[in-house]
Amino acid sequence: MGPVREHRSVVAVSSLDLPPGSRLLVSSCEDCACAVTARSSTHPLHVRHPLHVRHPPHVRHPPHRTSRALLACEDDLLDVHLDAEHSLLFNPRVEGGLLVLSSAAREVFESFRSPAEARDVFGNWHGTAADYESVVDRLIELGMVQVDGVSRPTDFGSASTLTAWLHVTNDCNLRCPYCYVSKSRDEMTEGVGLAAVERVIASAARHGFSAVKLKYAGGEASLNHSMVSRLHGHAREFARERQVELEATLLSNGVALPSGFVDFLRHEGIRVMISLDGVGESHDVQRPFLDGRPSFARVDATIAGLLGQGVAPHLSVTISRRNLRGIPAVVTYALDRGLTFSLNLFRENDCSATFTDLRYEEAEIVECLLAAFDAIEAQLPAWSVLGSVLDRGQLLQPRERSCGAGQDYVVIDQRGRISKCHMEMERTLGDVFGSDPLDLVRRGTSGVLNPAASQKEGCRDCTWKNWCSGGCSVATFRATGRFDVRSPNCGIYKAIYPQALRLEGLRILKYRHL
Repeated sequence: MGPVREHRSVVAVSSLDLPPGSRLLVSSCEDCACAVTARSSTHPLHVRHPLHVRHPPHVRHPPHRTSRALLACEDDLLDVHLDAEHSLLFNPRVEGGLLVLSSAAREVFESFRSPAEARDVFGNWHGTAADYESVVDRLIELGMVQVDGVSRPTDFGSASTLTAWLHVTNDCNLRCPYCYVSKSRDEMTEGVGLAAVERVIASAARHGFSAVKLKYAGGEASLNHSMVSRLHGHAREFARERQVELEATLLSNGVALPSGFVDFLRHEGIRVMISLDGVGESHDVQRPFLDGRPSFARVDATIAGLLGQGVAPHLSVTISRRNLRGIPAVVTYALDRGLTFSLNLFRENDCSATFTDLRYEEAEIVECLLAAFDAIEAQLPAWSVLGSVLDRGQLLQPRERSCGAGQDYVVIDQRGRISKCHMEMERTLGDVFGSDPLDLVRRGTSGVLNPAASQKEGCRDCTWKNWCSGGCSVATFRATGRFDVRSPNCGIYKAIYPQALRLEGLRILKYRHL
């Protein structure tokens, strides 16, 4: 390694170094089965609890200070250029985290291309000992270098939150062509709803979960908003008695949310997810009213009203061939208003099968997403997009499975029937009146199977297997007839992951001085 001049900036920073650190790692899963994770979310904007980096025992006291340990660069690191002075490293084999290095700090990393003792490398360092030790500490902490030939193990954690989808109504005032629900006027009654929340919370306590996340959904959940209010009040008291934390989200099309109901949501700390698929025509082309009228203007007014009442909704964007050219504009719309958002790829289902113009080609989706990334780069938000712009994938924490179906996720329809996935509500396993919901979904042999990525053909040896985790099992089965193979969107994920990491590196550089 050549000498490093003292005046050169020594930078080795990660997402967790940004104020307020991990509170800005947005994990968006509100319109799908939340991923198996050891962390739950209680912040109003779906942000995660601090990502505590787990150190292997030999890392608690850095070995380069206390022993003759050999350090060596990991082999499978993703290396991304950021600018003339900075680059980014990401280790897809360990527990998340990327590291942005200045060229001076990069030279420390490069010095371990062949195994070497840190104290020997220090002999060529012309900066301060504190800077040098800081860089080496971060390289070890985030798994960029091995210690004595041992890599940091992948830590998947375990779930602490049981998530339940409560289908409070089967009715809806829109007719979105990609929706998987066969609409009716059927809605959840108070008796069914009370039994559902009690069974879910009791099941969480019985199985050792510390928290329950309720998703009030439909149909359009706000059409039965009085029931949502009653159910949540009861759930809050029932959870308190059993010492279970409670969080909740309302999933809505945003056409109309009564002002009084919004006050209730704000008071109760219930998050709001609004489906917004574009600006103007890009939204209207796939989210019309029942009679075909456009809905964007109404949704736009609802979002403005929510913000006026102090509620910042999360925006969920579904991408199909119909609206893909308008995705950069809706991303800009969200960023202009300081709103978090998620980008989700259309998943074909029985109800959407006749709408062939929704189906996309891989190349055009990649082009669309990269254009959206350009819009993000133009006004980088303070929050990380790594958990919300990659469809069923994310780059915040490694996962064995892409969602919690069959593991820590329960779906209860308007009649109290239990299933594994809201896209397969017709595949019922029992009901809330006599069964433990989690027992049913874990033991159920019908419906979606959700194998770990390591059990999927095409995923086992993939660099990204712990991040997309093989994609949505329901979508994969529909496309291939198998659950144990990689996602049909595999090529899309591989194309956009490096670019998403680049955005995170640029975000770190932009906000690290705050």
